[in-house]
Amino acid sequence: MPDHHSRPAEATARPHSHGDRRPEAVRAVRAMAAFATESEMYLAATGRDEALHRTDLNGLRVVMSSGDEPVTPRRLSQALQLSAPATSAMLDRLERLGHVERRPHPHDRRSVVVVATDHAHTVGASMFGRVGARMAPVLASRSAGELAVIAQFLEDAAVATGSARADIRTTS
Repeated sequence: MPDHHSRPAEATARPHSHGDRRPEAVRAVRAMAAFATESEMYLAATGRDEALHRTDLNGLRVVMSSGDEPVTPRRLSQALQLSAPATSAMLDRLERLGHVERRPHPHDRRSVVVVATDHAHTVGASMFGRVGARMAPVLASRSAGELAVIAQFLEDAAVATGSARADIRTTS
């Protein structure tokens, strides 16, 4: 009977039973998983420093990356897949910490919009400046073409992951 510990690395390198088993694909999946884990751990550490929950950080990301489009509590609920009470609790925390303000909606008197404060931008720059400084040489070492391929791959991977997440909601 063969010893499973003596199998070559390629035989045990499968990220999952349905995936692409080419060594390059396995390496890419493992690298994405390692990056995702490190990113989560970084966010947890910096969030603790600022008394921000992971949901708070996700909410701030939605608000701060909205451009000129107003962010309503409903839009936040949908983007983060939170209930209205959970969104309200998150906004209460963010408001209490000075990261957001709720203001009257410019086009709908019955609604409010959520706006990031200068304090949120300062804290965000501090939180992400550290990782940005470490990422700068990584990005600088790649050509424009390589960065375009990496960006496209990550965009496609995010869409595929979102699609897998949607399957969970519809099958459970």
